[in-house]
Amino acid sequence: MTHHRFSTYVIGAERPVGHFLTRLLAAESYLYKAINLEVRERLAPQAGGRPFMVITPSMQRIEDFAHVMHWLEVAKEDDIPVIVLSSLALFGDADERAKTEQDDINAEHELADALLVIEQAAREHSRHIIVRQGQTFSMMADDFATDILTQIRTKPALDLDNEHRFNPTAADDVAQVLLAIMKQAACSEDVWGTYHCCGVEPITTYGFAEALLSEARQYEDLGEVTLTSSTSGFMPAVWAPVGDNTHLFHTFGIRTKPWRKALSRLLKHYYRVDS
Repeated sequence: MTHHRFSTYVIGAERPVGHFLTRLLAAESYLYKAINLEVRERLAPQAGGRPFMVITPSMQRIEDFAHVMHWLEVAKEDDIPVIVLSSLALFGDADERAKTEQDDINAEHELADALLVIEQAAREHSRHIIVRQGQTFSMMADDFATDILTQIRTKPALDLDNEHRFNPTAADDVAQVLLAIMKQAACSEDVWGTYHCCGVEPITTYGFAEALLSEARQYEDLGEVTLTSSTSGFMPAVWAPVGDNTHLFHTFGIRTKPWRKALSRLLKHYYRVDS
């Protein structure tokens, strides 16, 4: 049965979170249109009730953000409520405290600058939701988890950072959160604003790589790979510090999920193993 409370324009359907979101919408029979970020087209009205625009850029592709600005303008001109993905990479690593939505932005790098611009543009729209995701992984292209797996395959001893913690956050779990937000925003005008969304259990790159190696060894022979840890070892090129999900839970009742289960699930898909 088709739902008629809302329909969705998924902008960035070719990116991991957008990809998983379109699958969820299809599975639950919601009306949606999948649109690549770089496309420039007028949005035809949909017959599914109140529309939403969800913009899902990759945090690994700085060129995505110019396209985000275009779609934010379209949402504003057409008065479409908008949900845009941002990242906890906006925050620096001055302390270990989980970052809340009220904390000052203090990261100084190209991605943080670009994210600040799109967040400011989103806030010019009265009906906006900004979702700052944690250290997102999908086992797809441009992904820190696949970067680690590639290095594990080619280096018998891999040195990894064991100082900077983050929340691994599965891209398909982020998509679940976006759908849950839309379901509630479709019948409430009190939920607009900024929210943090990240997986349960902070860990370092070394700890995440240990879990990844353990799971991956079920599917391929990784030989005598050994992992070492240091304060200057490999870490994600785009690093998002630990986040606090309290505001997300108090507003929507959404509990974020453990990343270890997601890692196992996404690796099964990566290796094309039947459930």
